[in-house]
Amino acid sequence: MDFNWKPNELASVLILGLFIVGFLFYFFVSHSKSVHGRFLAKYGEDKTLVYWIIFQKVAGFLFLGLIPAIVVTMVLGTRLADYGVSFQNMLESLFWILGFTIVIILMNLFAAKKTDSLKMYPQIRLKEWTWNTAILSSTGWILYLVGYEFMFRGLLLFTFVPIIGIWPAIVLNVTFYVLVHVPKGLKESIGSIPLGVILCILTLKTGTIWIALFVHIGLALSNQFFSLKYHPEINLVKMRGKRD
Repeated sequence: MDFNWKPNELASVLILGLFIVGFLFYFFVSHSKSVHGRFLAKYGEDKTLVYWIIFQKVAGFLFLGLIPAIVVTMVLGTRLADYGVSFQNMLESLFWILGFTIVIILMNLFAAKKTDSLKMYPQIRLKEWTWNTAILSSTGWILYLVGYEFMFRGLLLFTFVPIIGIWPAIVLNVTFYVLVHVPKGLKESIGSIPLGVILCILTLKTGTIWIALFVHIGLALSNQFFSLKYHPEINLVKMRGKRD
C-alpha cells in the first residue's frame, strides 16, 4: 500500500483538518461555561447577554475564516481568489443576490412569527434592545458569516471539486453543513439541505462566494429583525421604556 503523498492530498487533508480543528475550537470555546462565567463576573448579566453572543460570532470568524485563510495561503501558496474571493461575474452574482434575498426575506417574514423560531431568535435575549445593540448584533452576524462562508463555500468546496468531482464535493459540503446545524434542531437541519445545495451550485457557477455570503447575511439579519419585531418579551427601543 502506497502511503506517499499524491497531488492535492496535502490540500485536502489541510482543509479538512482546519475545518475540524477550527469548528471544535469555535464550538467549545463559544460554549465554555468557564469563559462565560468570566464574562458574567466582568460585565454583569445584562451586558453579558450581548457580549457573549458577539464573542461567539467573533470566535467563528477567527476559527473558521481568518486563521484558516492565513494558514492555507502560507502553507499551500494559494490565493484567496482560488477559494472564491474574487470579483468575477459580479453582475450575475448581483442578480442572484437580489432575487434570492427577496425570497428569503419573504419566507422569514412568516417563519419568524413561529414559536419554535422565537425560542431561539433573536439570539441576544436582552429584554430591551437599543439600535446600538441591533447594530452590534448585525456586525457580529456579518463577521461570523464571512468566516463561515469562506470555510464552507470557499475552502471546502473549491478544494474538493477538482479532487472528487462536482457532485461528490457538493454532497460532502452539504453533509458538513447539515451536521453543524444539528444543534439548532431538526427543522434547520433539514432546511439546510436544499439551501446548501443551491448555494454550492451558485458558488461554482459564478466562481465566487458572494452569493452564498450575502444571501446568508440577508437570511440572518432579516430573521433577527423579524424575530425582534414579533417576540412578545423583547423590545427594540429608542430610549428606555419607549418601544420603536
